[in-house]
Amino acid sequence: MHWTTQSFGISLVSILLVAGSMDLSARTYRWTDANGKVHYSDRLPPEHIKGARSHLDDQGLETKRVEAAKTKEELAREAELKQLRAAEKRLIEEQREKDLVLVRTFRNEDDILMARDGKLVSIDTSILIDRSNINRLKLKLAEMQKNAADTERRGRKVSPNYLKEIESTRKTLKEAHANIIRKEQHKELIREKHNADLQRFRVLKHLRSPENPLEISENKQRVTLLETVVICEDERQCDVLWAKAESYVRQHATTRLQLLADSIIMTAAPIKDDDITIAVSRIVEPNTPGARLFLDLQCKESPRGKDFCLTAEVELIRTGFRKFLGSTAESSANPQQ
Repeated sequence: MHWTTQSFGISLVSILLVAGSMDLSARTYRWTDANGKVHYSDRLPPEHIKGARSHLDDQGLETKRVEAAKTKEELAREAELKQLRAAEKRLIEEQREKDLVLVRTFRNEDDILMARDGKLVSIDTSILIDRSNINRLKLKLAEMQKNAADTERRGRKVSPNYLKEIESTRKTLKEAHANIIRKEQHKELIREKHNADLQRFRVLKHLRSPENPLEISENKQRVTLLETVVICEDERQCDVLWAKAESYVRQHATTRLQLLADSIIMTAAPIKDDDITIAVSRIVEPNTPGARLFLDLQCKESPRGKDFCLTAEVELIRTGFRKFLGSTAESSANPQQ
């Protein structure tokens, strides 16, 4: 037997009201066809075997609900949703573990700031050592070049080993500049991490964000050598910017041009307290297009020389490098290594 609500023009309620005069024992299914019509039948048509349906008892009440068979697309979406929920659960658990470590490690906000500053000071000390090595390498390279020039003036040929040593010193000098960039990038990561820790700590402890003196001091005094890094995207752009970099060095350095090569431009070491020596390195990373052009400005290692290096005049030379080159490339303050 097979009825539809449309064919009889009566509702299920009406059918149940007259159930006493009809045999409902054979009506076991309720289902809806593709047109949205509700059917009651003691058997399912073959084309609706995979469709949604209800099992009814002899009183017309639903005893079982069978959902429609899922399509491949629906099954794929369910599997993806399951993976996403599992990943979400894992992230929540990881965050809870991080939160627990955070509140156990630090007693208050100042502890977080002091931990950050301790790491930054350690890196700054390492950078100072690098800068000292760079100055030593500059003096060494200047002496080697002078010796090579004197040898040639005497009509003698500079030995291949000596030329190799000069080139090795140049490479060491360039690598020292690259090390400074990497350490400055590490400082940025430390700042970002501890700032995130600080904000999370305040949330966990239900703290407001007061103007912490240590935090304000760090922001005001923050200086990074990454401000003198320009990224060029390909060899052609690098060549154009390299020519501009040479012009910038000649314009602002007060010591003579000591080295002009395809990967480093350098003036001689400072002699007077108000001398400015500049080196620009063209740092190429393996399997990476383009390069990073890094300007390193140094003054004489004397009390007056150090004070001079902190003046607005010198700072303007540092910060003006990127603007002069006119590069729209982003600073390497966003670590890519």
